[in-house]
Amino acid sequence: MNTIFISIGSHGPLLPLPSRYRMGSRDTPELVAYPLPQASSSYMHGGNPSGSVVMVSGLHQLKMNCSRVFNLFCLYGNIEKVKFMKTIPGTALVEMGDEYAVERAVTHLNNVKLFGKRLNVCVSKQHSVVPSQIFELEDGTSSYKDFAMSKNNRFTSAGQASKNIIQPPSCVLHYYNVPLCVTEETFVKLCEDHEVLSFIKYKVFDPKPSAKTLSGLLEWECKTDAVEALTVLNHYQIRVPSKLVVLILLLSFFFLFYFMLILPLLKKKKSEVSAA
Repeated sequence: MNTIFISIGSHGPLLPLPSRYRMGSRDTPELVAYPLPQASSSYMHGGNPSGSVVMVSGLHQLKMNCSRVFNLFCLYGNIEKVKFMKTIPGTALVEMGDEYAVERAVTHLNNVKLFGKRLNVCVSKQHSVVPSQIFELEDGTSSYKDFAMSKNNRFTSAGQASKNIIQPPSCVLHYYNVPLCVTEETFVKLCEDHEVLSFIKYKVFDPKPSAKTLSGLLEWECKTDAVEALTVLNHYQIRVPSKLVVLILLLSFFFLFYFMLILPLLKKKKSEVSAA
């Protein structure tokens, strides 16, 4: 994984932004420090602690379903279950792996704009999501889905959890785990086919000679466009031509400020190696 980040101290807090890089308060949530991402307590010990359910309102009734809620919220912790509420249109309950995941989701996703509506993300009074009053959503999918055993959860072990860099939504997405045959045109067509706005900049990282997958960056005009693209395209299955292999497109937010901080250090190190 080629994500570049900086951590300071034993808990790895996010660095504060200088004023010239800050966006408006309605554009991005304030950066906060967290303990290092950890494996979901439900995977490690069984069951969920109190405060592991979030209520999400402001969901677009035509464009959002359980899988798309998962695509967005899984960046901040494991997702156990998602259920849309029949009595409150555009509202869903999301059962997450632990209270830390809930805290991260509320901090980074509350007030985020998605498909023309602003999300309201808060801690629910419910301790778990019960599969009751199941109905059909506008797109024909079920209003309830269990993700507890999904391989797309990213915090299922301590080792896997430690690789996740908690980032606020941004206009740049880091993509990885895609076949070597994928090109910029592949992503353009993917956006067109799924009716999301296309990116304005594309970057692919140079793969190692033994690499079997590619990774890189995609930049959108604004944060909202990137959030919508991630919500729709995350975990899209890409078939490798002439092989019976399907790879899962993985997306995460990429905060350019951290890259800007360490890029001079990387260049300096490279020049020192060349000189030696």
